[in-house]
Amino acid sequence: MAVAGACLWGLSGTAAQYLFEHTAVTPGWLVTVRMAVSGVLILAYGVRTQGVRPMGMVWKTRDWRALMVFALVGLLGVQYSYLAAIQAGNAASATLLQYLGPSLVTLWVAVKTKEWPRRRQIAAVTCTLLGTWLVVSNGHFALLSVPPLAVAWGLLSAVTLAFYSLFPSPLLKRWGAVPVVGWGMLVGSLASGLRWAPWHIAQWPHGPLAWSLLGFVVVGGTTVAFLLYLMSLSRLSASTASVLTSAEPLVATVAAVVWLHVHLHPLQDVGAAMIIVGVIILALRPETRIE
Repeated sequence: MAVAGACLWGLSGTAAQYLFEHTAVTPGWLVTVRMAVSGVLILAYGVRTQGVRPMGMVWKTRDWRALMVFALVGLLGVQYSYLAAIQAGNAASATLLQYLGPSLVTLWVAVKTKEWPRRRQIAAVTCTLLGTWLVVSNGHFALLSVPPLAVAWGLLSAVTLAFYSLFPSPLLKRWGAVPVVGWGMLVGSLASGLRWAPWHIAQWPHGPLAWSLLGFVVVGGTTVAFLLYLMSLSRLSASTASVLTSAEPLVATVAAVVWLHVHLHPLQDVGAAMIIVGVIILALRPETRIE
């Protein structure tokens, strides 16, 4: 289930790139629709499996403030910056840049705990940093092979992914993932809708392929992927599940190359492999994760 969820996440980025290139869909509009539908579906799943009361309890405590921050900075921030990086570049580079996030988490934990990272952690962070440099520069110090705007959005998505991973830990412990993420998605969509209302679009997607991909990004690549990952946690440890979800950048890269004919140079291939290896090493070390 964890692998299936990771594959859906990875493929949704490639599907989003197709929509940006062939339709009038924009990152802001897609974020609004994606988060709204996912929030409603995840909360509906929570009501069905846990009941109505557990879904609303978080709003009756002071934790609602933290939930708002998580929704606006964590969920909305990571979703928009990731999709903006795809539009400015491509799904492969955006996903690989975003996966600097686990390394940023490791560095933050080291600073906060005042404990020097272990050798394997240092090796993993170094691996992801060098890999990122190869992906964006193709080995040239003074030349970017990825558009600067795509690099900026990709790095911002890595920062917001790190925030998304660290900040909601107390909320998740007290309330569980379903109400926190469900409400977070819904609140994020309301904020995004103030700027990118779902009914304001230059031209609606046309044709069965475009609508199918839109449905996949909104439902399959968000709601179903998240629920599959949650269900995998009942059968696997969190560290094992996180290793399996490292398939996301691999799937996104392969899909972009095969389907959208995104071209990566040999050194960029090496960089992509280094990022994936670094993420797997970090995921294998439970102490780098705050749960």
